[in-house]
Amino acid sequence: MQVSQHQAAIAKGALPVDATMKASPLMRVPAEVRMMIFAYLFDDGGNKQLLIQNGSAEKLSKAKDKSRTRYYILDGSFQRRTYETTYQLETDGVNFYPSVMRVNRAVYEETSYLVYGRHTFDFGSHIEAVEPFLSDLTPSSRQLIQEISLYKRGPMPPYDYDRSEWRNVCRFLQDHGSIRKLRLVVQGGRPSVAWEGPKEFTATDLKLLFDIKHESLDWVEDLARVEGIEELVIQPDVHYCPPPSSTNMIIFAALSASIERGLTEFLKMQLRLPL
Repeated sequence: MQVSQHQAAIAKGALPVDATMKASPLMRVPAEVRMMIFAYLFDDGGNKQLLIQNGSAEKLSKAKDKSRTRYYILDGSFQRRTYETTYQLETDGVNFYPSVMRVNRAVYEETSYLVYGRHTFDFGSHIEAVEPFLSDLTPSSRQLIQEISLYKRGPMPPYDYDRSEWRNVCRFLQDHGSIRKLRLVVQGGRPSVAWEGPKEFTATDLKLLFDIKHESLDWVEDLARVEGIEELVIQPDVHYCPPPSSTNMIIFAALSASIERGLTEFLKMQLRLPL
């Protein structure tokens, strides 16, 4: 009878946190054995980078976890419709049982490192998921995440529809982030034929464009406000595009050709990182 009353008190949350922790049979297991259990329940399949993406509208309707923040995003259609979604873990071969983390505070703290301290998080172009994902974590868990990867769309039409989302991400990382390493994949375009005008920019050229507030580098100002980044890795993602037909597209083509050299050097200068 006493055991039943004790369990009822735990279920109702009537016991102090410490008493609830002690009451869990899991917490009476030796720490080494407990960590082996947790490693089984949080099997990353050898993946050290976890892909976090926006779920589709269909996935949201089937989602059982109501604790995740929901938000609205634009779809990729011509009509640019919005729909409600939440973030999803999309890495193949990963088997996590996050409900275990809600057993009690001690379990959450012990499993947080397995999930957040031992992995990097790749959001790709789904940068709308960054703030909801990080906001749903406790401050201590958020501090465990040291590296993220983001995809920066091109700064010119038809690529540049992530401006407000990019600004929001940078603002959140500025206020709440603990990111030490940022891996940035930058979208670019390579014209199929030669074009008149500059073919590539140096870091000095880009500093001039930045100082005159050219729109192609608006996103750099947002990124430069994020403090604490100690390492920046830039990777180009360049695709063929039509020949430039405007000044802005000529700048975009030259900027795209500069990603590995001039842009990388310029971004490190803005973030005060060693070249």
